[in-house]
Order: sequence, then structure tokens, then C-alpha cells
Amino acid sequence: MLKRAALGALHIAGGLHIARWMNRKGLRILMYHHFSEREPLERQCAHIRSHFAPVSLSQVGDWLEHGTRLPDNALAVTVDDGYRNFYRVAYPVFREYGIPAIVYLVSDFLDGKLWLWVDRVRYAFRHSARTNVEIEMPGNGVGRFILGSPEERKAAALAVNGSLKTRPNPERLQFLGRLTEQLSIRLPELAPEEYAPMTWTEVQEAAAHGIEFGAHTRTHPILSRVEAQSELMAEIAGSKQRIEEELGRPTLHFCYPNGSARDISAEAVATVRAAGFQTAVTTQPGLNYALADPFTLRRIGVEPGLEPLYFERCAAALAV
Repeated sequence: MLKRAALGALHIAGGLHIARWMNRKGLRILMYHHFSEREPLERQCAHIRSHFAPVSLSQVGDWLEHGTRLPDNALAVTVDDGYRNFYRVAYPVFREYGIPAIVYLVSDFLDGKLWLWVDRVRYAFRHSARTNVEIEMPGNGVGRFILGSPEERKAAALAVNGSLKTRPNPERLQFLGRLTEQLSIRLPELAPEEYAPMTWTEVQEAAAHGIEFGAHTRTHPILSRVEAQSELMAEIAGSKQRIEEELGRPTLHFCYPNGSARDISAEAVATVRAAGFQTAVTTQPGLNYALADPFTLRRIGVEPGLEPLYFERCAAALAV
């Protein structure tokens, strides 16, 4: 309560205005994933429009590559993965507020070849009939999980996904194949609506009205856990090529899956450069300045459901 009171006092005292002024030369890149309702996003867009200068990733790329000037308090909106709820909820809102956005697509996800592996784990734990389970965790021994409540099931899925992010890609794929047997559940072939991707027709329609699209690999592996250079190139350049086939224009911007420092190898960065991208974003928090490496850009994680004052602090770069 004391912390909330202090933050409220800071807000009333003009602390956010001061923070925006001090950070006005830094580019903030906001990172979204899911959208469920219009109203919270509308409030955030109204705040962005009132206090920041929205820019596209193409403008960011030109700024870093050619020195093209960005306005003070420049802000870019990015969305990871390509879920259908972006098209149904967020796309109309961003369009109404005139805010550029880029969506990073997992190309095999949109092609219907898979649904994202972290979502498969979440679904399996949520819908399993088991009330407790012992699972041989990759590299971490046996995990014992009680599945008596939605919160316990969510915590179990979070623990398993966290463990899988540290394992080599082949080991992760083998584990996912066994998990459904251990949880006594059969996954739907196509992603359920809450985890469903956009269609290529929806991508094309949004692209025709100003939404940019970038690549987020073919299957969403943790790139530092991909050992073969040929597989790295297939994931990175392959997703670029697939999106270009659908849109008929160059795909110049890339997003590293998961995106923390341990998830991005030097080989992955070099492969992104070699594939012909102009920028690449991480999940490492912070602002970006004129001399930033265009292939390791920092972002600020947000979501539409954030408490409004906290979102305002994030956008002002007070909460990074």
C-alpha cells in the first residue's frame, strides 16, 4: 500500500512528465502478445497518442541504418507470435488511433502445421483429467505436480515450459511428444480458438491497411538451443521467405523467440544478419538510442490488462 501511495504521489507530482522528458531521445519499443478486450487497449492507445510519437519499425530501421531522425519520445508497438486475437481485437483499435504496429509471425503456425509449443503445454495441464502426476523433467529429475486447482495447473505448466526453454531443441521436441501420454490427454490437431493463429488472408488485409509483419522463425524454437547451422538458417530465413511469399514484399524485421540474453546465440544473430533483415528485437528491457545495435534492440513488455498507472510508468521507461 505504501508503494502504491508513493507511486500515486509521484504521478500527481508530475514524475511521469519528468521521466518522459529525460528519456525523450530514447526509442521505447512496446511488446504485446495477447488481446482479449478493446477497452483496456483503447485506454493505452489514448495515452500513447497523448504523450508519445508513434513510429513504425520501418522508421526505426531507417533511423538506425541511415540516421533518419526520429521524433522525441518515439514509441513503436510490436506484437509477438501472430495470434488471431490481434486481428479481432487489437488491429481495429490501432487502426482507429493511427498507431503503427508490427506483428512477428511464426510461419508454420499460420500454415497450420503446428500450434505453439508453450501453448500445447498449457493446454495439456489445463485439460488433463489427472489430479497429480510425476514427470521426468529434461535435465531436472522428476517433477511432482498436484493438479487440484486451476492455479496449480497453471504453475505446473509454467514450471515445465521454463525447464524446456533451457534444453536442446531435439530434447524439447521429444519431451513434448511424451507429455501428453503422461497427462493422459490427446491434443487437438489444430490450435483451439484461444491459441489460434491469424489466417494469411487476415495478414494480407491488415498489411494492406498499414500493419507491418516481421518474422519470428518457422516453429518458435529457442535459437541458442538450435545446434545445427542449417536448422538455424531454415528457421530464420525460412520464415522470412514464407512471409514474403504471402505478402509479396520484403520482410525486413525479425524477433528472437523468448528473446532473453541466454536465448540468443552469436550464431543466431549472425544468421539474422545474413538472411537480410534490417532489425531484430529481443525481450531485454530498456530504451534504444541512435548507436544501438539494430540486431539486439530492447523492448518493454506490456499487456492490455496492466493497471493503467503501471502501463504509464512502463511507457515512460520508469518500470524497466
